[in-house]
Amino acid sequence: MREFVFTIEYETGADEVMDLFIDHGDLYARSMEINATSEAVWGIDKVVGPTTVLNDLDDRLERVASDPNTTGMCGAPVTEYEYTILSSNAESRKIYSLRQEGAAPRSIPLVAANHVGEGLIMRSERRGDQFRWRLLLDEPVTAIHEDIRTNLREGLSLTVERLGTPPCLLEDGRVQQTLTPEQKAALEAAIEHGYYEEPRQQSVTEIAAAVDVSRSTFQYRLNRAEAWLAQQFAADSLDVDLDVDLDPEDIEFIQ
Repeated sequence: MREFVFTIEYETGADEVMDLFIDHGDLYARSMEINATSEAVWGIDKVVGPTTVLNDLDDRLERVASDPNTTGMCGAPVTEYEYTILSSNAESRKIYSLRQEGAAPRSIPLVAANHVGEGLIMRSERRGDQFRWRLLLDEPVTAIHEDIRTNLREGLSLTVERLGTPPCLLEDGRVQQTLTPEQKAALEAAIEHGYYEEPRQQSVTEIAAAVDVSRSTFQYRLNRAEAWLAQQFAADSLDVDLDVDLDPEDIEFIQ
């Protein structure tokens, strides 16, 4: 069993939804479940980000799902696009989606399912201009890679990052997602301005003003940074198994 990790990079303007990820580094999505046949792909994504950005995401999803001209990664027309927001709060969404594509080269999950059939396991994540995919399979990947690479529509490019034993099968299978630069900056600013001192030297509102970021955005970034720190403590000190994605720094890049 091998893990095939590759990234689709999007140019600005190539995809309305991905443009939102490109414009907002705090927006992040990862799959909770993905299933595919040669005809359809469906699953659940968890998306986290600032409230205003998530509201914009809601609007863009509605437009894309109802647009008869929507196409997949490799140019096939999307013949059916259904989605349901399963849960929603100020900082996250859980979204179920179902997509079918018509004749022409199809998107990654459909291509993979066509080659592999039953037994395909997939995960995905989106941040910035990157849509990263992980396939766990026991099949040659050459045909899948070639189908995807040669048929990607304009504005998209493919980079292979890893082909080898998946980290989940190694002795230490715990993997960690790192902080974004914005979250690191928020944490550093909070420390520098005495937010964690006793008594507290400055409030979130005061620190946000000092670093020229809106209070809601700064609070979101600080919350995410604190949550990450808590996860690291739980994993390192409490022996808790965390359901988080692969740290890009741990990937063995294929030259």
